[in-house]
Amino acid sequence: MKKLSAVLAVIAMSLAGVVAAPAAASATPALVTCTGTTTVSFSPGVTNTPQTVGVSGQDTADLCLSLTHPQLTGFIGPFSGTATQSCTSLFAGGSGTETLYWNDGTSSAWSYTNSFSNVNGTKVGTSTGPITSGTLAGATVTQTITFANLDLTACTTPQGLTSLSGLDTWTFTRL
Repeated sequence: MKKLSAVLAVIAMSLAGVVAAPAAASATPALVTCTGTTTVSFSPGVTNTPQTVGVSGQDTADLCLSLTHPQLTGFIGPFSGTATQSCTSLFAGGSGTETLYWNDGTSSAWSYTNSFSNVNGTKVGTSTGPITSGTLAGATVTQTITFANLDLTACTTPQGLTSLSGLDTWTFTRL
């Protein structure tokens, strides 16, 4: 019995040390992570010659997961504006604002800056910025877009490149 008491005392002291020990530093956990698509339309179509075009489209998150906000399972984010574009400098980077409309009837407004790079013929973009109001206000958003199947031969036609779509991932974290 003395041996069992001694073992239990050692276990209790070990657990007390574990509980009392400071937590190790770790990366900021995600509040919400999402996957989905982005569709973009250009009017007039983008050609090899720089010109001002209307840009419109929608971000759609089909699947969102969260331990802290389980009610947020998806959103849509329509966008529009104008930009000077050409196929030789497609998505050179920029900034803007967008409102995300969540499946639960709430919304989040965010301000972002983005940049794009070419990776083995694939256009990859990263947009980052804060949620400025609404659901998850104060969180930071990182969106990664992959446009894998760009038909840049359309750039040489009279109508130009009129649309594209890509896959997205979104991560919402606290500041």
